[in-house]
Amino acid sequence: MASPDHNMLLVYAQAQAAIERIEERRRLSPVRHPWRTRCLIAERQALARIDGQALDDLDIEINARSAVSTSPFDLSAARDSIGTAIGLEALVQDGPALLRWLGQDRHPPTGGRTIGDQLMAIERWQRDARALPPSPPLLHGADLARLWRHHAPLGRSDLVASLLIGDRWGPGRWDGSAGGMTAMGLERSRAPWLLAQGDELSLLWLKAIAAGAQVQLDLEMRLRSYAKRAMGHVAGRRRPGKLKDVLLLAMARPRVTSRQVAAALGQTSAGAIKLLTIASDLGLLIEQSGQASYRSYAIPVSLSYSPLPSSTLHQDWHENEFWSGDGKNEASPEAL
Repeated sequence: MASPDHNMLLVYAQAQAAIERIEERRRLSPVRHPWRTRCLIAERQALARIDGQALDDLDIEINARSAVSTSPFDLSAARDSIGTAIGLEALVQDGPALLRWLGQDRHPPTGGRTIGDQLMAIERWQRDARALPPSPPLLHGADLARLWRHHAPLGRSDLVASLLIGDRWGPGRWDGSAGGMTAMGLERSRAPWLLAQGDELSLLWLKAIAAGAQVQLDLEMRLRSYAKRAMGHVAGRRRPGKLKDVLLLAMARPRVTSRQVAAALGQTSAGAIKLLTIASDLGLLIEQSGQASYRSYAIPVSLSYSPLPSSTLHQDWHENEFWSGDGKNEASPEAL
């Protein structure tokens, strides 16, 4: 029977390896640009659910540089923080900077609290955080999140704030997460992590990192499988025109409209509708709703949290070169 220390080392290695696989896929995947955007969306939605705020696809906004934001109807705490840089020193030294990062400076405190009360609670959390024994980043994040929940400085949304802080100290230090990867793993595992302490919490936290990373890797496999099929349709057309660009746009978004296609690709409304209709007729897009220029479309790929069977998809240089393009769909990294 394996010792607890051996088990901890094994789970830590699995979590670290999962993050490294994501970083590798970010460099090499033929669908790395739309995949990065999809990961940002999935992380936002996971954090919003944990915060008790459903984030509908219609609330997702993506600009021309593939930066992901949300509409004013998004009331989740993660709206201001996910994908936003903050230094590790600021996390445990600068209370006002931490409040700004969490977006709390734009919201009045609740429950009779004042900004001063919040800053005092943050100072107590920072004091206890500095007193923690040294540990590897992926483990230290779990302790920082646990202490945040204990002090509950904000009085609201402290659960999701603790996950954001823990993530930025661990997975978010690399390119594996923009703030919500650990939340995705905890949500998927349904483990009793809120009540866990010590080694039990550490194990659950590390497993959640690995599980959240696997969700993102599964998503990449699904997009890559779709792209491989779509490549055959596009390459086989005598005059493909902007069809490839439309599909890249659709791969990065929960749904796409003719207005978005026209704006992104410099097409007329009629030209955008024609491109979407061609893709739909080929079975590469599915019409979602609306009429005429108000119709929306999505790729026929399930992006739920259900894991895919393990498989190895053949990838040759032609597939990589075909979809990698010139990087116009690449999202800016959100490194600390």
